[in-house]
Amino acid sequence: MPRKARIKDDYGIFYIYQHSSSHRNLFECDHDREQFLTILARTQKKFQFKLYAYCLLSHDEYHLIIDVNGGDLSKIMKSINITYAMYAKCKGKLFNDRYKSKLLKSNTEIVDIINTIHNKNQTPSSWNNYCAFNGLTPINIDLFYPSNNQLTSIQSGCTNCIHSVSEAKEKLNDIACKENKVLSELLNDHKLRNQLIRDFRKHSTLSLKDLGKVFGDLSESSICKIINS
Repeated sequence: MPRKARIKDDYGIFYIYQHSSSHRNLFECDHDREQFLTILARTQKKFQFKLYAYCLLSHDEYHLIIDVNGGDLSKIMKSINITYAMYAKCKGKLFNDRYKSKLLKSNTEIVDIINTIHNKNQTPSSWNNYCAFNGLTPINIDLFYPSNNQLTSIQSGCTNCIHSVSEAKEKLNDIACKENKVLSELLNDHKLRNQLIRDFRKHSTLSLKDLGKVFGDLSESSICKIINS
């Protein structure tokens, strides 16, 4: 029987869960979990997705909530799983099957899943996202989380971040002045513009759509290509 085709949405938010096979536990020890988080952080930097939640508490599974943010979920997960499998050096199959994914279609659904992940452990732990709210994360993961039942993109540990389109436009005008350019000249200097887009992406909580508005009404796909170039 053919496998069911995955739902694709380049700007969707997905709940991901992956189980290990019988050949090896996914996480034999906390060092394995540290390695997985390191791989997760590197993959996030490469593909620029947003991570809303993670849970590595079980020895044989992991859970993630990912905003693909203009990327390709299949490529993201392939990168995570292949890299971790290479680290684990399992003699047989590390994973019992391909990862499972569910497209989350509403804020309520997203918050419910995140709360479920939170409730897997009632005490602070470095291995689920509850620790990110308490400064216990062992590595610096660019974690986004909902507040007051709304999906607000707040970057964990981000200081001096740009949080609004108006703030970003003001900052861009200041940069243009320092470069002795009018704003239109700066935007026409594609090398400088593209570097600024990447810088604003790293130091702001703006979405791809918001960045497009700031940089001359570029499309989300154009912003995504520039960020990944």
